[in-house]
Amino acid sequence: MTQSRSIPTAVVGYGFAGRCFHSYLVGLAAPALTLKGIVSSRPQARADITGRLGVYAWERFEDVLADDEIELIVLATPNDVHAPQAIAALQAGKHVVTDKPMSLNGAEADAMMAAARDAGRILTVFQNRRWDGDYLTVKQLLTDGQLGALVYAQLAWGQYGAPGSWRGQAHRGGGKFIDLGAHMIDQALQLVPAPLQRVYARFTDAGLSKEVEDHAHCVLSFGNGAEIHVVTSSIARAPMPRWYVLGTDGAFVKHGVDPQEGAMITGDIDAAREPDRDNWPRLRREVAGRSAETVFDAVPGRWRSFYENVAAAIRGQADLAVTPASVRRVMGVFDAARESAHSGRAVDIVPS
Repeated sequence: MTQSRSIPTAVVGYGFAGRCFHSYLVGLAAPALTLKGIVSSRPQARADITGRLGVYAWERFEDVLADDEIELIVLATPNDVHAPQAIAALQAGKHVVTDKPMSLNGAEADAMMAAARDAGRILTVFQNRRWDGDYLTVKQLLTDGQLGALVYAQLAWGQYGAPGSWRGQAHRGGGKFIDLGAHMIDQALQLVPAPLQRVYARFTDAGLSKEVEDHAHCVLSFGNGAEIHVVTSSIARAPMPRWYVLGTDGAFVKHGVDPQEGAMITGDIDAAREPDRDNWPRLRREVAGRSAETVFDAVPGRWRSFYENVAAAIRGQADLAVTPASVRRVMGVFDAARESAHSGRAVDIVPS
């Protein structure tokens, strides 16, 4: 499809992700995308959708599937329904964006990809943090040779307190390792130009009153010798560095998460700035035989690029930036991490 007309889009779900992320970012992609409506089973939410946003509010997922005008469906729903809803939408002839994680496991991801191939429709996953400023900064430093070759990295993200609602239920895909790890594992896999060879994981119960893990530590070992540790935590009373990267020629440290989320919630994502210079990236290298630290501003993040690319890919004007095959690798890490945490042993990754 090469038409320049706007692509009618529906968002399914009006929780935090549907309300603050997807409906907002779809709107920023106008005129390439047009938000036609949002699905919510809650009457109060539907009143807010029609009143505040001025778009249609469907009550049932099946209603939007039957709407012939809708071309793109965005799933901002709990993790355990991503796969069945995506497959149903693809079979109904819709293009699909699903929030991360792609699914609960690799088998579900494979079924989703098969449905997309059979339908001849685009399937992608909201890995918006490929456009985080901190990730883009690390990527640029590696590309420019400022760090040399990546040897070791720790990507950490945590807060204090157990996740609420369905995010505290294991059978629904809850827990911070799935929620936040979906982003960090994806970033790790994009950074290392070598096959993943081994996964080792530990999930810790520290006594919080939920059925999901309280702390998780996952080690990714790559064929070129690089190792990346992914840490998520619900017991992080003190902040951990978001990035700690060691290369053959330098070291990189970054505190704090990308500021786009906070700016987006206030209604102006393009105003995102690091609130504190202490959160600026720090690069330490040898200069003239002496260790020197440089403090600098990160590469600007740009989450709006995700939906701009989705629209261009549907029109046939660009390659899809976040391919389902690339995110399927993340699901493979989740499967291996669960197996490792259960057995207490590292799991070798069989090349696909």
